[in-house]
Amino acid sequence: MSPVEIALRERLILAAISLIREHGLAGLTQPKVAKAAGISQSHLTYYFPTRQILLTAVLDRTATDQLAGVEQAMRAASSSPKNLANTMGAAFEKAENSRVLISFALAASEDADARAIFERLTRGIRGEVAAAADRIGIPADAKTVALVHALGVGLSVLNLALGGSPLRPKAADGMAMLFKLLADDTSNR
Repeated sequence: MSPVEIALRERLILAAISLIREHGLAGLTQPKVAKAAGISQSHLTYYFPTRQILLTAVLDRTATDQLAGVEQAMRAASSSPKNLANTMGAAFEKAENSRVLISFALAASEDADARAIFERLTRGIRGEVAAAADRIGIPADAKTVALVHALGVGLSVLNLALGGSPLRPKAADGMAMLFKLLADDTSNR
């Protein structure tokens, strides 16, 4: 591909991600992506002949970007459980990321290619969580890491669904409570 074609393909992927952030998976239609990117639909289908091919490219890019963001945030967090809880909590409260990840999970439930990309993202996130858990002195075993990951996903979904409701959980508080429970459990062993 030429540099112009690479740039246009990138613009299409970014337009698609933007639509998912704003409207969820329902926002990912070829006409909407073409319009958002400022090109004709036929031009879009040259690069992405089907919605499924476009979705796979978007999910691959989303997974790569999400994992890079998680790696950067986790490395920036100090060895303090409170700092790590705040860092993770801030990420879980970003509605635009939660909307994309929920869309991603829905796609993965129905498509093997999407599931493989989602599994790669999950392995990467859990690796970062394990490293962070080890830094703050809580167990970094697979079950504990899965629990921390599951709480984060649950907090993301609740924060997105509840918006400004008083029922909306404070993600940093939830993570801090879990870290305290895990640390207490470790010291009681």
